Amino acid sequence: MKLISTNTALKSNLLRLINSYDHISFGTAWASAGTDVFTALVKAKSKIATGVIGTHFYQTHPDVLDEFVESDHVRFVLQPQGVFHPKVFAFWTDDRWEVLIGSANLTAGAINKNTELTTLHAHKDGSPELLQDVLDIIEGYGGRSILQEDADSYRRIWKIKARLREKLEGTYGGVPASKPEVESPVMTMDWSTFYAAIQKDKIHGFEDRLAMLDQVASHFTSTRHFNDIPLQARLGIAGLRSTDIDHPEWFGSMTGAGKFYSLMNASAPAFSIALDAIPLRGTVTKDQYDTFIREFIKGFSAGRHGLGTATRLLSMKRPDIFLCVDAQNRGQLARDVGMVRADKLDYDRYWPEVVERIQEAPWWKSPMPSSGNEAKAWCARTAMLDAIFYQAKKK
Repeated sequence: MKLISTNTALKSNLLRLINSYDHISFGTAWASAGTDVFTALVKAKSKIATGVIGTHFYQTHPDVLDEFVESDHVRFVLQPQGVFHPKVFAFWTDDRWEVLIGSANLTAGAINKNTELTTLHAHKDGSPELLQDVLDIIEGYGGRSILQEDADSYRRIWKIKARLREKLEGTYGGVPASKPEVESPVMTMDWSTFYAAIQKDKIHGFEDRLAMLDQVASHFTSTRHFNDIPLQARLGIAGLRSTDIDHPEWFGSMTGAGKFYSLMNASAPAFSIALDAIPLRGTVTKDQYDTFIREFIKGFSAGRHGLGTATRLLSMKRPDIFLCVDAQNRGQLARDVGMVRADKLDYDRYWPEVVERIQEAPWWKSPMPSSGNEAKAWCARTAMLDAIFYQAKKK
């Protein structure tokens, strides 16, 4: 018996066993397509006596199902009682055999990066009954042969579940964080802790922040379109100097964005059209966000648009959903959540890495408080992250 504890050893042994023996049987909780091991197994498909593959949590790749549609030898467990969770692989000829038993599934993670421990048993180890015991167990796993419509249905659901799996892994936008989610001081807060934290804003002041957001909200609720709001109020909402909005540069000052200021001062229609894509209440979808960005960019025929100005407008219309990310809060945000290369944060990355990540926080998911400043803060809870992450410019 031999212990296999590295990915390299697991991969090399699986490839060796697949290529060296005449017959293969296996039971695995999950399988990935596209690995060298899976490619070798497909090429050796005629050797498979019995294969049983689980699909729980939709962790088996749909290409695996496609590869074995209507197979007489490979079955799938589509609706298990409990979790179908074995990891056993048997290889044999007439006079010799080897069996792998252990933690590794037939997945890319097991082969390339997971910490696994698998035992390799061989005929020469002196347990002649082991092979037959393993083959009987695999045969008894059940499952069924699948049709193409089964595989197609699975793929459709798998696509939906893929995003949920990424969130469970702490991955947003396909980019793993540099640290575990549980090490984020802010994103792990409950509501009471978060509410206490945003009240400690020593630079701008908690109540003054809420009052400023009240002013902004009154303009959005009293007009149908952004450009229907008086110019001075629009400038303040945009983070530019204004005689109408108190403290307009809070939540992200855009006074240094000269092109943005000139377009805003000229009542460019693009910003109003863009904000029309964002509902004033209820869920905001990725499609609505994408429409906003597309229309927002149209306002800059000569370029010079950016994430800061775009998210400033978004955070003012929907402070419960969006955070204005600028040079004064981006660094602290990135450090808290483990965001990689936050200096390269762009429109595409912002939705998964900022919006979706924030919406997984316990404080964000908390029920709305009944009244008062606490209720107001809850309705602006995403934008209010600025009270925690803001760092004043060094003089």
